Amino acid sequence: MRSPVSLAGVLCVVAILSALLSFQPAHAQDVITVNQCPNSPPPPVTLQIDCTHVTDPSAKALCRPFAENQACKVFFAYRKITGINLEDYCPTFTYTLYDKNQWPKELGDAGGFSRRCGADLMTDGIIQSSIGPYDVHEILHVYQDNVLGALPDGHILFGPAMAEAQRLIGDGKSYWNTMGRMKVQVARTTDAQYAGLSPDASCVKAEFYIEDSLYVKDIHNVELFYRKLERGGTKDTAGRQARFNRMFDAVSGGTARPYLLAHGCAPF
Repeated sequence: MRSPVSLAGVLCVVAILSALLSFQPAHAQDVITVNQCPNSPPPPVTLQIDCTHVTDPSAKALCRPFAENQACKVFFAYRKITGINLEDYCPTFTYTLYDKNQWPKELGDAGGFSRRCGADLMTDGIIQSSIGPYDVHEILHVYQDNVLGALPDGHILFGPAMAEAQRLIGDGKSYWNTMGRMKVQVARTTDAQYAGLSPDASCVKAEFYIEDSLYVKDIHNVELFYRKLERGGTKDTAGRQARFNRMFDAVSGGTARPYLLAHGCAPF
């Protein structure tokens, strides 16, 4: 005759099985993947956020909203601004976030480091806003470094592109603060500020002035920057500058050339 199975025993077995099925290692719980968006089409790139190096509870709380903002807002903003289909180069984009005291020393002191298809970012470097946490800096490095070819400066086009990204994702406060600073900087730029600079440094400063002034004049110019730029891998500095200067001159309707040539840039 079989022994009856107690109800308590059955419930115990069910509880154990349920716990085993729901168990996930701590590492798995700290890696977030976003490939769907609630109010928009699926992101063109699968986004992963690795928060295994984040232990501060307040910082860890940023991981999920940060992942969703990058996948569902920032990716779409830069797709519109640059015209670049990042999925052609990076099917998956991975952020690795760090508490400040966990930041690898070999990555330097900047708090952010871009890779071919991802970025390492200190949680202190995440922008906090009314729409939640996000990044528009390191991800732009990945867009530009993968596609634009050799650059005259690692942060060329960053001012207008990041400002426009903030506008498109709905962070109006940061956008207007950025635009305000840009307008002041353009208005305060004088020839005296070029004194003592090498021709290369002077040319890059002039390029930054031109990109900011064109964006301040018309925010739609930032999209033209990317669409009119010749993409190429010219190694020499003059060749890099010439590619960008031809683009700036085209976007400006011919007004940028005299300024660039007068401030250290070689003929182009």
